[in-house]
Amino acid sequence: MAAARVPLSLYVHWPYCSFLCKFCAFSKARVPSQGVDHERITNALLKELRTCLAPHKDKELRSIYFGGGTPSLSLPRNIERIISEANKLVPLASGAEVTLESNPTLAEVIKMRDFKLAGVNRYSIGIQTLNDDSLRKMGRLHTGAEGLAAVDRAKALFPGRVTFDMIFGFESQTLRQWQEELKTALDHADRHLSIYQLTVEPGTPLFRDQRAQRVVLPSDDMQAQMYEMTVDMCLARGFRHYEVSSYASHPSAESMHNKGYWRGQQWVGIGPSAHSRFTDPTNRQRISSVRIPDTQRWAQQCERAGHGTGKEFVVSDAEAKQEAVVFGLRMLEGISDEGFMGVSGGQSLTGYLCMDRVQHYIDEGHLSWHAPTACLAPTERGLQVIDTILLEIIP
Repeated sequence: MAAARVPLSLYVHWPYCSFLCKFCAFSKARVPSQGVDHERITNALLKELRTCLAPHKDKELRSIYFGGGTPSLSLPRNIERIISEANKLVPLASGAEVTLESNPTLAEVIKMRDFKLAGVNRYSIGIQTLNDDSLRKMGRLHTGAEGLAAVDRAKALFPGRVTFDMIFGFESQTLRQWQEELKTALDHADRHLSIYQLTVEPGTPLFRDQRAQRVVLPSDDMQAQMYEMTVDMCLARGFRHYEVSSYASHPSAESMHNKGYWRGQQWVGIGPSAHSRFTDPTNRQRISSVRIPDTQRWAQQCERAGHGTGKEFVVSDAEAKQEAVVFGLRMLEGISDEGFMGVSGGQSLTGYLCMDRVQHYIDEGHLSWHAPTACLAPTERGLQVIDTILLEIIP
């Protein structure tokens, strides 16, 4: 019997947005006034794809994720070219997940069917909020009604494979307003939702507005109440809180691609600013790389060298162990001793973590230890404060 292929994920970064949201800290650029040179960007992505997937031909692609930026601004035929080329280089696994992020503007909604024909089988829509005033203040171009219409159209084309993003904690938002928004969102949801607390990232327009006191966000206590209400309302509607910001009504609806990150599986990222984590097959070293963030410089280097890598370094054993715990404890399933020892050189979780602090959080009901599987996991209460817990239990 042939040995099972090692799973690999592919992330494809499309850099352009038709508008720049005030809260977004992701790498992106506004669509140039002369328009996007689709052929050049796609050819650069294909060059980088061939270079970066070449060492991984013995693996299989479990997922492809088109993120950004706004990848629904790309052309469906170019998405098809990338999927097809990736499959030639590293075979797509049976049941592989292929996700594309989209905004709910009319121009992008019209292309949904063509993206499905191109090979996309999971659709992710950035709604963020259903409140038109908040959408306008944050620089979004759609309305709440247009967002829900986009979800309903996507569900008809991708039944059981649609997710959308919601954010709570916008300016002047009350607990009652969020409750009503979330109820409407759940009424329209398919089988997956991503729900985030608004974070103010340095360097964003929202950060500058808050520092200048032009924006006043809900208090920390209010946002904690919003979080708790979110978990309760989702659970009441059958959506399990399987990861810090992710809810699914069935295990089969959970994001295969994101779980690959959180479980420490290998992935290759292509496109400006994309990150990669993989094991070099020639020397078994863990490698981390980052592509050049500037789109023009990235494209020029792809054309010249076949890739747009800006930095590449070996991940130390200490970094690998820390990452395994940080990512693993983002999920309610937690991290097993067996999984941890796969990256720790045989060291156990109990031998690595500050076990007095771990025991403290177990006693407080924030962590749990499942002895039969030797698995450490956060409780629902623990997920809410997992960043604080991680600071104390990792040496």
